[in-house]
Amino acid sequence: MTDTSAAIEALPSGQRLSEWIEAAPIGKTASYELLKALGITPTKARFPGSAAAVSMLTPQQVAIMDAAAEQVAAGRSIAELTAITARPRTTANSTDEAQVGVALLPRLEAAERAIRSGFPLTTAEVDWILGPNSGAIVGASLTRGRLTATHHAANVWSLARVES
Repeated sequence: MTDTSAAIEALPSGQRLSEWIEAAPIGKTASYELLKALGITPTKARFPGSAAAVSMLTPQQVAIMDAAAEQVAAGRSIAELTAITARPRTTANSTDEAQVGVALLPRLEAAERAIRSGFPLTTAEVDWILGPNSGAIVGASLTRGRLTATHHAANVWSLARVES
C-alpha cells in the first residue's frame, strides 16, 4: 500500500465561473454583462493535474451573482442593478430583500477592511458604510450598532468596533 497523503493538493474554494454560467437562470452574455456591472473579477486558479488556469468565483461572489441573476431573470434590467449597486444606500420604503442584500455585502466588506487596516475614510464613505438612517454625520464621533466612526480632521474618519 502506498502513501498518497503527500500528493494531495488543495482544491480552490468557490465555484468555477463556467459552472455558474451553466446553472444560472440567465444566458451566457447576460452573465458576463452582470459580472461587469457588479464589478466582480473572477480569480484564476489551477486545479491539480490541469495546465490551464480556470476562472473561479468566491462563495461571496457566487451569492451576489445568484441574487442579481434572479432579479434579472425576474425582469429587472442589468442597468437597474448597476444603479442599485452604484447607489448603495437604500430608501426607507424599500422592501426588496434581494436589493438590500446586493447593497449590504459591499458595505460589510468595506467596514471590515477599514477596521482592519485603519485606513482613513471620507465623510461620504463613512455615511455609506453606516447605511440608511445614519443621519448627517456631524461631531467628533458617531456610534451605530457596534461601529464607531471617529472624526480626526476635515473629511478624515476612522472606524472601530465597539467592544461590549
